[in-house]
Amino acid sequence: MVFSPEGNCADKKVSRVPEPLTSRTISIVIPCLNDAPLLRRCLDSLAAQDTLPDEIIVVDNGSTDNSAEVAREAGARVVEESRRGITWATHTGFDAAGGDILARIDADIHAPTDYLTRLHAAWNAADRSPGRRVVGVTGVGRFELPGWKGDVASATYLSAYRRSVGSALGHHPLFGTNYSVRRDWWEDIRGRLDSADTFSHEDMQMSFEVRPDETVWFQPDLSLDMDARPLHGAGQTARRFRRGMHTILRAWRHHPPHRRLAARGILGERAKRALA
Repeated sequence: MVFSPEGNCADKKVSRVPEPLTSRTISIVIPCLNDAPLLRRCLDSLAAQDTLPDEIIVVDNGSTDNSAEVAREAGARVVEESRRGITWATHTGFDAAGGDILARIDADIHAPTDYLTRLHAAWNAADRSPGRRVVGVTGVGRFELPGWKGDVASATYLSAYRRSVGSALGHHPLFGTNYSVRRDWWEDIRGRLDSADTFSHEDMQMSFEVRPDETVWFQPDLSLDMDARPLHGAGQTARRFRRGMHTILRAWRHHPPHRRLAARGILGERAKRALA
């Protein structure tokens, strides 16, 4: 099942049958802070891809373990970013990357062998889609918990994120563990991001820079396995919620929701007149 850019649903998976690859290049950017064991696993899964990435960049965000050494041993390019925070690390990694598509994943993921093939297929579908220009493709993740617990936890966590943030955006949000954007779009919007606000979610900051004639493509069968540590303890969940609310409220200062949704044609005529 494939969702079109503004949320309509098609009746088949674009990646069921691999399509011929285009000439696009894909750079994978992995921010990392003291995650050597999980990073090794992540990079091993990328090395086993049916379709290899054109470039892998690991952004060492001030690690005190051997994360940088692990990355170099795996053949990844290591970029140093001493300013702590996922916002700085992502910004620096994207600036350093040379691909047409900049894919952002976390160090604690494990990619199935067809992940890059599916990512290319999703961009093929996005490039063919009519209407708004697709500037980003986002997938899903599954927490590494046994059986139904992993399915339920993953579906609940990601559904809450997509629905809450998506309602503020008027389109699908980028999901930080598994998203990619066009390089030319990144170069256009990078100066509008506040990387110094390290309490913000960088994926949400970026999602709010999607303009009325642009959109994000949601590919529900583009999935990565991810460590379940975000679910460890009520404190972790509460902190993520506070960061999310901080990011949304900050974005609303520049992108008031009624104006944003009206510009995307989502508000009805009566609501538009009332809020004009």
